[in-house]
Amino acid sequence: MSTFRAWPARFAADTGGNIAIISALCAPLILYTLGLGIDYGMMTLQQRRLQELSDVGAIVAASDINHAAKNLVTNFSQNGLNVAVKTASGYETKQGERQLSEADLETFDAIANLVPGTYVADTSMALGSRFSPGAQPYDAARVNLSQKAELTFAAVFAPAPTLSATGTASAAKLAAFSIGSRLASLNDGVLNALLGSLLGTTLSLKVADYTALAAANVELLSFLDTLATDLNLTAGSYDDVLATEISYPRLLTTLKKTTGLTSTTTKALDAIEKALGTTQVKLKLEDLLNLGSAGERMIGSGSHLSVDASVMDILSAAAIAANQKKQVAVNLNTAVPGLAAAKLTLAIGEPPKEMASNRVGTTGAVVRTAQVRLAIEVNALGIGSVAGIKLRVPLYVEVAYAEAKLASISCLGATAQNADVGIDVVPGVAEVDLGDVDTSAFANFGSKPRVTRAKIIDATLLSVSALAEVNVTNQSKTRLTFHPQDIAAKTIKNVSTKDTLTSTVATLLGNTDAQVTIFGLGIGLPKSVIQGAVADTLTGLTQPLDELLYNTLTLLGIKIGEADVRVTDVRCQQSVLVQ
Repeated sequence: MSTFRAWPARFAADTGGNIAIISALCAPLILYTLGLGIDYGMMTLQQRRLQELSDVGAIVAASDINHAAKNLVTNFSQNGLNVAVKTASGYETKQGERQLSEADLETFDAIANLVPGTYVADTSMALGSRFSPGAQPYDAARVNLSQKAELTFAAVFAPAPTLSATGTASAAKLAAFSIGSRLASLNDGVLNALLGSLLGTTLSLKVADYTALAAANVELLSFLDTLATDLNLTAGSYDDVLATEISYPRLLTTLKKTTGLTSTTTKALDAIEKALGTTQVKLKLEDLLNLGSAGERMIGSGSHLSVDASVMDILSAAAIAANQKKQVAVNLNTAVPGLAAAKLTLAIGEPPKEMASNRVGTTGAVVRTAQVRLAIEVNALGIGSVAGIKLRVPLYVEVAYAEAKLASISCLGATAQNADVGIDVVPGVAEVDLGDVDTSAFANFGSKPRVTRAKIIDATLLSVSALAEVNVTNQSKTRLTFHPQDIAAKTIKNVSTKDTLTSTVATLLGNTDAQVTIFGLGIGLPKSVIQGAVADTLTGLTQPLDELLYNTLTLLGIKIGEADVRVTDVRCQQSVLVQ
């Protein structure tokens, strides 16, 4: 009896076999945990595989948007998956387009949801806003792929979750475009004086020479190929050529090798080169040309992309880039009919980095004209009651840059060049004043020079002072759309400000506030008569001042209140993953 009573105590004190018992009790939990770990690892691999398939599927869909669903089914099948692709009208399968029930969907390995749309590669937009689902014309696709997770152990305790992955792809889109102005109503005296001053020499080209230079087009990538050969840079990229410092004569020599130039154009380039003599004005082409991603291409590989500029545009832009002082003073005596004498002081603002007038890029790329300040002082003889009295007329002109932004490229299919290109344009605004200004403050574009009342007549018995201001303003952008036929023809499209003045100079001179002071016994005429004669004299200066202002700004690629834009090429290239 005592032995029986002692047994529980001995059992409690005996620790033999505890590990086996505890192990037996914990084994299910351990095996469950290990099973979950294995299943989690398998799901991670499955999720990664699903993401890869959705990314590849998006690229496949975007590469041929019109047959995206069928191509997706084929692509997934080649990767070992029987997939139903959901479209707006049903499901695309190996057996063609069908209407499927929930039970039918269970028989497929995975379900893909295809959403076509447009994609704008603009870094100024939030990443999630760049793809517009359903927007036409389609040039991008989003593919969402969903699949039941494959569980081995955990399926005993819980249903398999649904895994999903999304990929978005778009056709790689590239366009070449430019902003500037067209030469017309040329004055060779003004152009010679201004271009010669920028280059530090004297030019004597004729109107026919400038007309030929403006009409001659250069394919810039072919030009860079030739320049690279001349510089022994054939192993580098186009960006390497753009970053290399060259002389202005070297630029002229390479331009003359362009095919298709007329003899007049070649002779004009020869004349400029001869005028430069031994002067080695230096410049870097990156200051006037931006090739975007195309600049990374190896030299010789970009000739299929048409990036065009006129020879005149290249010469003037290169002269501005070569002029490091950014300010020139030019005497234009006898250069403009109707003006006894004229003096011009020009300051060119430092152009923003990578904002040249020619551009190759994707959506969001920008081109701008130069920002300039002009002080023009002309002398003329009065008419009427102030006949024979010299008038001094000082003008101040400040022109902000015009801007063109590549807003959209809509690929239309069939060929790489079949696309619509949208350009948002804001013309350059301007302020034109009649008054005196301190030209020493021109170079500081961070502050605005003060314009003060000018004494336009300073005679023994008569003094007349004047002040006037007119503004050409624009607060909104205008969308220009270039269709394939426009791009092929290299059509130039123009945007003007909403309140462009019929004649800026005419408006300025017609609204001049003239104050007359008569000294001593006077000249026997009332002030109103003298004011009328001054007004008539100023009105007579409208045409020559218009001509002077127009030619000066045109050489710089600028029009007051206007912008000329053209797209010379576009490419819808192989699709790339964007999200």
